[in-house]
Amino acid sequence: MKKAIVMFFVIAALMLSMTACGKAPASESKTPTTEPQVTEAAPIPVETAPTPVPARQDGERFEGTFSYQGFEETVHYEHIRRDDLGFEMDYDYDLFVRQSGTDFERFVYAHDDMTKPQNYLEVRADTGNANLVADAMNTTLSSEYDTTVVYRDMDNGEQCIRIEASVIKGTNQMADQIEERYIIPAPDGCRIATGHYDTADSEGFAKRLFYMVKTISAFDRGLEGELSDQMALELIARHCMEQNPDLEEIVNAGQYDAYWEIVSSNPQEVVVLFRSYTGAQIRYYIERSTGDVRVTEFVPGITPEEMPSEESLNVWDYFG
Repeated sequence: MKKAIVMFFVIAALMLSMTACGKAPASESKTPTTEPQVTEAAPIPVETAPTPVPARQDGERFEGTFSYQGFEETVHYEHIRRDDLGFEMDYDYDLFVRQSGTDFERFVYAHDDMTKPQNYLEVRADTGNANLVADAMNTTLSSEYDTTVVYRDMDNGEQCIRIEASVIKGTNQMADQIEERYIIPAPDGCRIATGHYDTADSEGFAKRLFYMVKTISAFDRGLEGELSDQMALELIARHCMEQNPDLEEIVNAGQYDAYWEIVSSNPQEVVVLFRSYTGAQIRYYIERSTGDVRVTEFVPGITPEEMPSEESLNVWDYFG
């Protein structure tokens, strides 16, 4: 009996021992785990278009700078837009007085005589090709001046043609007044900016004018298919030479002051002036849509004003 009891306790002890060896405490039985490493992905770069600079509005005023001979000054500009003339630009409203006409914008030096300005910038529209217009202007100016023709960069990345007439032809002497023309290409022809100023301090004044000229931006006025200014000039010259067969030789000889030029241009009408070798000033008022011409004549010292002429014509009769 005693042996049975002892055997029972031995077997029980062995079972407890085996159980203890096969099962570790909970805290020791779990295999340690590493916390997952979470890596945040770098944000995908998003390309954004630059914010467009808003276009300046007609009449908007702002500050700019003018640099000359190492000095820089603050300038007050006003932005203007002429839809009928097909351009917009900035001008220095402290130094120049704006004069607006039906077919031009003029900026007169503030200290000038406003009724007879000598120092100014004037902008007009022309429907002729910029290169042809520049050639015609250079030919006209070359009769009196030794001219220089260069290309200048504009603020909008385009280029314009600059013609300077400052030296009296064949003399190597500066004229009292300097004239320069900027011919700016446009979708419907060109825009012509004419600078006129005294020779004194001409370098500084010319640079101020160009600071305004280079802001000009030309756009289409919607005149496609109509008579261009350059074409009107050529057709009137052809008409005059047919009326007077000797005229071409007289003009080419250069002995007399005779020339043709555009004196007015708007969407409805272009006016060509013929300055005859006789001194007479004959103006041809040409209606763009039809080509019909109204003619007047003025002879300084003889007639008090422009007098209507009985001559009538249509410029398209001289085309081709």
